Amino acid sequence: MRAFAEKRKLFSSFRTRLLGIVTLGILCLALTAALMTAWVSGNRTRAQMVAQGLQVTDTLAGQSALALLFGSRENAEKPLLAIMGFPHVDYAGIFDPDGRALLIVGADHASLPPVRRIAAGGVPALARETPFSWHFVSPVYAGSSSEMLNPTESPFDLEAPPKELLGFAYVTMNKRALHTLNMDIFINNLIIGLSFAAVIVFGLNIGIKRLLRPLDELSALMREAEEKNGYVFADLKGPEEITHMAGVFNRMMTSLQERDRGLRQHKAVLQTEVALRTRELVQARDAALSANRYKSEFLSSISHELRTPLQAIIGYADVVREDLEMEGMDASAQELERVIHNANRLLSLINDILLLAKAEAGRMEVRLQSVDLHVLVKDAVETMQPLLATNDNRLSLDIHAEADVEIDREKLLQSLLNLLSNAAKFTTSGTIALKVAQTPRLLKILVADTGIGLTLEQQRMIFEEFRQVDGSYTRKFEGTGLGLTITKRFCEMMGGTIDVQSEPGRGSTFTIYIPLPVSVAGDAPAQAGEEQLSFDTTLFESGDGLQ
Repeated sequence: MRAFAEKRKLFSSFRTRLLGIVTLGILCLALTAALMTAWVSGNRTRAQMVAQGLQVTDTLAGQSALALLFGSRENAEKPLLAIMGFPHVDYAGIFDPDGRALLIVGADHASLPPVRRIAAGGVPALARETPFSWHFVSPVYAGSSSEMLNPTESPFDLEAPPKELLGFAYVTMNKRALHTLNMDIFINNLIIGLSFAAVIVFGLNIGIKRLLRPLDELSALMREAEEKNGYVFADLKGPEEITHMAGVFNRMMTSLQERDRGLRQHKAVLQTEVALRTRELVQARDAALSANRYKSEFLSSISHELRTPLQAIIGYADVVREDLEMEGMDASAQELERVIHNANRLLSLINDILLLAKAEAGRMEVRLQSVDLHVLVKDAVETMQPLLATNDNRLSLDIHAEADVEIDREKLLQSLLNLLSNAAKFTTSGTIALKVAQTPRLLKILVADTGIGLTLEQQRMIFEEFRQVDGSYTRKFEGTGLGLTITKRFCEMMGGTIDVQSEPGRGSTFTIYIPLPVSVAGDAPAQAGEEQLSFDTTLFESGDGLQ
């Protein structure tokens, strides 16, 4: 295969292929010329040798008359031996009129044809031809054979006597000389033709090489441009077609060079613009981070300053409400109850803002401690009992936790309370399922309800700050829109994540994933499909106790 590849590479150039085609044509021409010359020369030589054989046979016929007249083998032997001295004669014979042999020299009787039938024409003739010999036959008449072949009329001649057939002369000549001569002619012509072909091919090689030199230089120039990835230009020399190709190549190089120059300039402009834009973005990012930090610090400070007097207001209002109830002023006590209720809502909002501000400002830490998940769930459910009972909801619990976990109890409890609060608030006379599963590598908490559900657009924005569902639901259901945002931040601080699956009118399912053990630095959130956790469902009425 390697040798074949090298040969193929050798004949891949245009000059080599052109020279090969011309050489093949010249060789075919030389071979054809040698064959044709040998064929023509062979035909001419054959005609000469056939004429020579006819002449020899006629001579033998003229010298055989006496032997046939007397039937003497001795008289026949001398002319036969003389004929055998001619070149290329294999055998000769003299036959009587009935075709019987008087004397044969150099031949086998069985191989001779019926000469009487062959020589019926009355003149020397080529009786038979084989690939290796000629067979000639001539009749023998009384009188001179030359007179019979070339009669001369004269007014003084008497009437010629009738010819008397005395017998036949038979001569066989071989074709060895003809074959040898044809082969010599063919070989000589072939050698001469090949010699001339070699000279012509040598001259053509020089001529083609000089003719295609500009094309080779242009090809090498193109290869250099490809390998070095640069811009080179060809000289306009050589035949018209090659000069045209070189001109087109130069124009292409000029166009590419101008295009590359334009691209480099455009690249420089873009890099400058990107640098400026990057600087502006960095400045804007730094300003936004600073503003967000200042906002978080402000909210943290103002929330703390608001919460203290508000708690005092709630405390004094609660004391006044009790005094009014003791005095029997129920109407005034109910009005004061509304004040206390709205004050508690405001306190809850302030607490949520304070938590969010601390988380964004980075002033909230993850405090790990050993937590019994059964106790934590019980505390969350007991806290949510009044809200669950308000909307006549049932609670389904399913807890699979064999051991305590090292986790931030307050953040996990607050996240659980936020999810249960939302589920109880947006579900009426339905079922709320709380499922907890623990493995050595993952803690999974699922809160599902059969409430109003969420659209895809609402699911995308539900974890944003101060965002709930659409305006009509906002007016119907109370809330600050910070519960899910805080829950998501707490989950991320513990290295976990939260997702939602919901359909409008069929309820929502919120799932918290926290990888174990919890890392204070916050590892990458676990994916929902990292571990498959199964639950068994047991329904509990909202008023029932926990087992």
